[in-house]
Amino acid sequence: MADDQVTPEMIKKAEKEKWNSIYKVCCTGAREFKDRNCVFGGVGISFLTVAIAKMVHAPNMILVAEAGYVGFAGVAAMGSPADNPGGYMAMCHQGLFDMFRDQQGGFMDQACLGLAQIDKFGNVNVSYVNPLIRINGSGGGGDISSSAKSVIYVGEYNPRQFREKLDYTTNPGFLDGSPNARQKAGLVGGGPSAFVTDRGVFRFDPETHEIYLADVFPWQDEKDIDEIVKATPWKLKVAKDLKIIDPPSEDEENAVALMDPLSFYRITQYVDRPSSKYTLMGRHDLIAFNYNAIMLEESIRYNSKIMI
Repeated sequence: MADDQVTPEMIKKAEKEKWNSIYKVCCTGAREFKDRNCVFGGVGISFLTVAIAKMVHAPNMILVAEAGYVGFAGVAAMGSPADNPGGYMAMCHQGLFDMFRDQQGGFMDQACLGLAQIDKFGNVNVSYVNPLIRINGSGGGGDISSSAKSVIYVGEYNPRQFREKLDYTTNPGFLDGSPNARQKAGLVGGGPSAFVTDRGVFRFDPETHEIYLADVFPWQDEKDIDEIVKATPWKLKVAKDLKIIDPPSEDEENAVALMDPLSFYRITQYVDRPSSKYTLMGRHDLIAFNYNAIMLEESIRYNSKIMI
């Protein structure tokens, strides 16, 4: 196809498809964290987000994990708050009780968490859906959202997450949205500041505490924004001066590669991941374990050179 046949729509489509939803969420969310802040990282993409932030944007950020790791390097994605990478170059390793004591004492400047449902005032459910389906919360989200000075939620966009009434309230946001509702309830933290998705960043009005669409990606047009508004069970507000999100940078992409050596996040389809080769063959023996270990080491060595 000749260059003069390339349309702006085609360019936008190519940009949109260049990165999967995990890249869009985590790289965008990483920019929300400030240097020298004490930041609580959840597990999964929540941790990947704050680890990118430390590696690329906020090198002096103090990372903490639920299991008690404090001030660690964050060089590998953690699927559990007690994973061994949390101990790498850590300032200290205290207990879970000590971590939440510090949390409730107001020492956490920011926190990064996931969610299953969210309402218009930033209250979040990660416990029950419908209410027969039990999900994975709360591992501490209630304490964190109550006490951290600011909470950034991250996740792939799904219109079913936005609910007029939650099936269960796990993490308090701005409660009913009334003035000083959190203070009246005895919550010392500042509440949620953003919900970062692959369809844009949602923030909270400082006066009404109502969530609104604030930032969008370059490839999102009026039709896309209109779909998001119509899918929300209340009249979702959209910022008059919508900010345009910069796509993932090369440094952010390299950080993801370094922290995700087995491609759990970089490749969203399980069957396409290199590490799935032996699993799909039904191999659960030392040969499969050794294959994964070699591949892990090779990936870390290669991506470490890129980041230098």
